[in-house]
Amino acid sequence: MKKQKTLCAALAAVLVLCCYPGENVKAVEKKQTQTAEKTEEKAQPEETKTELSSEETTEEELKEYYGDSVFIGDSIMLGFRNYSAKKENFVHDIQFLAAGSYSAGNALKPVVGKNVHPMYKGKKYQVWDAIPMIGSKRAFILLGMNDISIFGLEGARDTYKEVIDKIVEASPDIEIHIISVTYTLKGKGKAKLNNDNIAEYNVLLQEMAEENGWKYIDLCTPVSDGAGNLAEDCCSDGFVHLSKSAYAKWEEELIRYAEEQPAEDEPDAEEKTEKGGAAKEKTEKEETGQKTPAKK
Repeated sequence: MKKQKTLCAALAAVLVLCCYPGENVKAVEKKQTQTAEKTEEKAQPEETKTELSSEETTEEELKEYYGDSVFIGDSIMLGFRNYSAKKENFVHDIQFLAAGSYSAGNALKPVVGKNVHPMYKGKKYQVWDAIPMIGSKRAFILLGMNDISIFGLEGARDTYKEVIDKIVEASPDIEIHIISVTYTLKGKGKAKLNNDNIAEYNVLLQEMAEENGWKYIDLCTPVSDGAGNLAEDCCSDGFVHLSKSAYAKWEEELIRYAEEQPAEDEPDAEEKTEKGGAAKEKTEKEETGQKTPAKK
């Protein structure tokens, strides 16, 4: 009996000792995983540093791109001008033609009396006359909110197009970039100036841009609450005008927008498609033995 107890105790000890190596392996594996995770975490700041370095290298490019631009608009744009005047990065180099209550309808009025027009070097001008004086290569235009009340949605769009046509007539090589109209705070819209109409108007503006080969930039969504209203933290007056934080979001979006634009010596998407189609047609003719007729 005593021998049996001794054998049982010895067997139990062997079983316990056999269990420890497995537990030790698990502990080692766990420690290795933790070490790998820590190593990965240490590598992340280097990636962030690289991204920041990349942004710094594009600063001069942003200054060059927007330095050749003019931003045209009403009091919303005037607020962006005041915001940019206090910054020292690329927005500081943007040229502006902006005035409170400026609109497409006002732009078509003669430069007389108290008619609203932007100032350039202390004097009022029709916007299409001022742009060549500045020498801008591209125009970013934000007009239209006040026009909705006067002309309705389609009438406001047509008046907007009339102004742009005059700009293009005076500066045939200029790039046109239409900026979306921003919302009002929830429930603060008045009569036709409500957010449903503004959203519909932006669709009309985007379609107009596409139909005429102009570009469209959405600066409305970045300052919205996700439900079709101006976000509260992006509003400065409890109605429609934008806050400093809203313009900071504009700034971020303008950086992204500039990075998406093709280089001056790079063809745009439409030109690439045309060239690609011509090259494909040429290849197909060569493969089938067809010859291009000689010019007479």
